[in-house]
Amino acid sequence: MAYKVFPAPTGSGNTVFEGDVLNGYTTPDGKKVSLQFYSNDRGYTAANYVTSSDGAKALRKELQDLFDANAAKTGVFSAESTGRAFKLAREFEGAPMILFCNGTDKLRGRCFHRGDAEALKKIGAEFDQVLKTIDDVMAGKGPGAEA
Repeated sequence: MAYKVFPAPTGSGNTVFEGDVLNGYTTPDGKKVSLQFYSNDRGYTAANYVTSSDGAKALRKELQDLFDANAAKTGVFSAESTGRAFKLAREFEGAPMILFCNGTDKLRGRCFHRGDAEALKKIGAEFDQVLKTIDDVMAGKGPGAEA
């Protein structure tokens, strides 16, 4: 699916973003951001993080630090991110890695994303698109803004 950005159909003024892994919305001022990581493993589940634009940037850094420290590992391992929002593991020798997303919403609090290092890099790239969208919305350059 192509990454999409559009005004919320509710008339709230929020901006919605949808990607392959990350969906959510931001308020115009970036004070409330909802990030939903969707699973490609074990069914259709999502981990939801309710945060701010600064919190979203901190989550992105936390995720990148976890990838940088562990993506090259080839054996069985398990590692948590510094803020415990994410965990990266390989359960069996030769198996794909599993990214655990431990969201902040108790109803939609956890999901799993399985893949090799290249597949997990795509999550980071999509997260970067989301952060750019949030920055654009806060700068008044979101969808529906006057050119």
